Amino acid sequence: MMTSFMDFELAVAAQKLVREVLKVSSSEEVVITADTSSDWSVVEATARAVAVVDGKPVVLLHQTPVGVGKAADPYLPVKSLKAVLSVADVWIEFNKNWLLYSTPYWEAMSIGRVRYMCLVGMNVDMMVRTIGRVNIGLLYEFQRRLAEVTHRSRYMRVKTPAGTDLEFENDPSRPVLVEGEVSGPGEYMLFGQVDWAPVEESINGVLVFDGSVWPPEELGLLRNPIKLYVRDGRVSRVDGSSEARVFERWLKSFNDEKMFNVAHLSYGCNPGAKLTGNILEDERVWGVVEWGLGSQSPTFRGKLGSASSHTDGICLNPTVWGDEEKILDNGEYVHPELKELATKLKII
Repeated sequence: MMTSFMDFELAVAAQKLVREVLKVSSSEEVVITADTSSDWSVVEATARAVAVVDGKPVVLLHQTPVGVGKAADPYLPVKSLKAVLSVADVWIEFNKNWLLYSTPYWEAMSIGRVRYMCLVGMNVDMMVRTIGRVNIGLLYEFQRRLAEVTHRSRYMRVKTPAGTDLEFENDPSRPVLVEGEVSGPGEYMLFGQVDWAPVEESINGVLVFDGSVWPPEELGLLRNPIKLYVRDGRVSRVDGSSEARVFERWLKSFNDEKMFNVAHLSYGCNPGAKLTGNILEDERVWGVVEWGLGSQSPTFRGKLGSASSHTDGICLNPTVWGDEEKILDNGEYVHPELKELATKLKII
């Protein structure tokens, strides 16, 4: 069988993930989870990369569940996943429908042993663009500067051409998370994202998703915007066309008031990411802002905790102010501490 050049690039990306990002060492047991909708080429390449560094890859394949998080529990081999993930050294999640916020996830995180990275829905093209071709060290430096600028901002405002206009306060005791920099056990996400939980009850205004939303499964790339009215950190009303109605029905289907809580906010800054409908990639598109509803990871040190599920939505071309100083302007990083690095990162 002829080998494509993309196979070579995938191998390089998998090695970068295992060596540079997750820092897998000899004899570590690395569990790779996948469902029947996962890209098997990515799973195999990563397992090989683990073996090359003398790690011990273990691949767990299960049927694609309906729903995500706790909503997926009835379709998952929960007992087996809990048993394996609780003793693993590293867990790489390539599931299409994520285990993040599921019962096995909460169990593994509560034990505090595993280095977990959420790479849901990763395919070959995405892995090459968002990992293999990225200057990871330079991106880490940019993310740290962006986190510092944000952390010292007490009052913030986010506006977009589609109609988002939200104001909120930050709690200086909470972290602004730099994704992808692995240092010991814990939850990690793909780099190219800086996120935090504002003071929940301070979030007020209008939130308009105009890029993508997922879940529910019926959504993804949006043809029409979804408008959410936010009062004291909770969604009080959903407006829009058919996509908005699907989204509202999905939120209400859990009979869980926590699903209407605004859980976190993120910047996208991976220069290789593009809007595809895969939320993991969409929320890392350069210059977007992403908001999450529902479950709130304990790493944010917020007030919300677990909910029945979680969803994320993308706002395109945002302008973001931190204490009256612009951080983003129409989707471009313009803060004086960020501009030079931003220009270097975008040349890939």
